[in-house]
Amino acid sequence: MDVRKISFSFRNQLPDGETLQPIKIAFLGCRHPHVMYRFAILEKMGGFEFSGFYEEDSAIAEGLAERLPRLLRFDSPKGLLDTNPDIVMIHALDPDVPRWARFAIDHPAEFRGLFLEKPGAALPSDFYRLAEEIKRKRPTLVVELGYELHYSEPLEFARQVIREGALGDITTARFHGGCPSGAGLELWQSIPEDLGGILQTSGCHTLENILDLFGAPERVVSSIRKLPPKPPRPIVGWIPDLFTGTVDQASFGVGTLLYEDVCSGILEYDDKTVTLDMTAWEPTEWCNEWAIDIYGTNGSLHVIPDFPVATLNLRRAAGSFSAGETKLQTEYPHGKTNIPRCFMKQLESLFNRVRGMHEGSDECCGMAKNIEIMKVIEAFYKSAESRQWVTL
Repeated sequence: MDVRKISFSFRNQLPDGETLQPIKIAFLGCRHPHVMYRFAILEKMGGFEFSGFYEEDSAIAEGLAERLPRLLRFDSPKGLLDTNPDIVMIHALDPDVPRWARFAIDHPAEFRGLFLEKPGAALPSDFYRLAEEIKRKRPTLVVELGYELHYSEPLEFARQVIREGALGDITTARFHGGCPSGAGLELWQSIPEDLGGILQTSGCHTLENILDLFGAPERVVSSIRKLPPKPPRPIVGWIPDLFTGTVDQASFGVGTLLYEDVCSGILEYDDKTVTLDMTAWEPTEWCNEWAIDIYGTNGSLHVIPDFPVATLNLRRAAGSFSAGETKLQTEYPHGKTNIPRCFMKQLESLFNRVRGMHEGSDECCGMAKNIEIMKVIEAFYKSAESRQWVTL
């Protein structure tokens, strides 16, 4: 993803022409590759000040200081937060996200927003404790987790279709997710302290989509498996470290991951059944194969969050939709990624809420949503281990 080729604009004026003060951003913990994307997107959006960054790994810190000269390097996390930022953004590895979040909320700086890279913790229990601490110590803090796909146009379209009841009675839905062949070997998907692998690190995106559209299920059953080892095959791409970028000149074999190769599950609701399947060995780039299929008594909806596609088929007109086929007219055509735009929309939503400009749903991907996601992730791994249904 080359965000340098994407044009963004961020509103820094109110409708009456009053200029808004730039938001000041501090990057605390910088080991997840999305830190590079988000910084580049902020640079394109404009209207922000950067307090700087702190990263405890000296080699990574030196690399960031060299590549991002506008982002001042601090020698201590206290020194960074002493600059009194408006928003603290944490892009640490999963076990360190709660640690840095706790450091931030215990610092006297009166920042108003906290951004946490998903899934927010190595273990669900640690995120539950963190959420309670944030509520107790900083009850007015705006918190957002890194589920940028929530902000894609096809998901917005799907929310409208379901909100208007256009499909009739929904009885079943299928969700597919995963990662490109090779990406499951990346550092941030192979953390020994984590509960698991791709279901936790990539599947959290797909689970966010499920819970956003349908809420939390009543119970789940799952299969989470490492497959038998296979000979190495050419990969689609992986990111060996923070600075090399995507590499596709390598070979890896199925069955060589630290955690699962595949996952499948059933989420039961009182009025519908939702199925989920994932693989760490998709043959295409990130998100190209991710798909949502929803079936109701009056129609069906087929969505690919990126590259953006949404097709609605209705027997009879319902809500604001006509009978027959309706295709979403997307900002970016099918075949061109809309992920940079998703990142931008999420950041704009966060900044508007920090400024008190409540446009749309508050905390679209906040702590309450992530607690629900973590509970389902926890239930999936419990079910796979016990080979039984788990009630939420």
